[in-house]
Amino acid sequence: MSNSLHEEQTPTELGLTRTERVLILILPPVLGLILGFFIPTIAAWVTKLPWFPFKGPFELIASLQYNWAAGVTTLLGLIAGIWLTYAVFRETLFVTISDTNVQLKIKDQAQTLSKQDIISVFADGKQLVLLGANGAELAREACEFKPAKAAEAFARHGYPWSAGGDPYEHDYRLWVPESPELSSGFNALLKAREHALSEKDSDSAKELQREAGRLGLVIRDKGKHQYWRLTKDQEQGGSS
Repeated sequence: MSNSLHEEQTPTELGLTRTERVLILILPPVLGLILGFFIPTIAAWVTKLPWFPFKGPFELIASLQYNWAAGVTTLLGLIAGIWLTYAVFRETLFVTISDTNVQLKIKDQAQTLSKQDIISVFADGKQLVLLGANGAELAREACEFKPAKAAEAFARHGYPWSAGGDPYEHDYRLWVPESPELSSGFNALLKAREHALSEKDSDSAKELQREAGRLGLVIRDKGKHQYWRLTKDQEQGGSS
């Protein structure tokens, strides 16, 4: 039976390529093993350098029996490499696009969005953004894949990719504390998020951004500043 435009396409995956996945699985543990094995030798060399600061840890390693120290540091190097591999996979966005929905996985969390709820998809710098009805932001996640690759994948499955970027680009305003255009609740939320960003608490900042989105306030970052816009529902009903 011949293929037709109405037949369902095989889901498309965006994220790390197969080669990248293999390299990330192999290289960090191997490099950790190698570095760990040579740490006792490096420590012995460092202790002989009169100008090298903070030699205490290196002197401790150099004082240990070589075979025992090499075994311990090699094991620690392997553990560090495995942890790095896990961290890279955990922090990487994986997107599965089908003809009916989009699934985004990052940091051990998964979000599934129905195709009928998505009105626009675009790249904002190194972030993938999906918009819903009334301009609501359904998802905004950092990604490593190129916009052209994402555009082709979403278009293949019939999603509305916005080649021109954010259709609400001109609606954003720079947030300043106690902004009179916003309610006290929204100002408090943005202030809390500003504090989270200053503390480099990315998880809290992300959760506050999601909470704002659920209430009808869309937030985006440019440099060290927060910009905001209201969804159409909020504009019509007044800010919360």
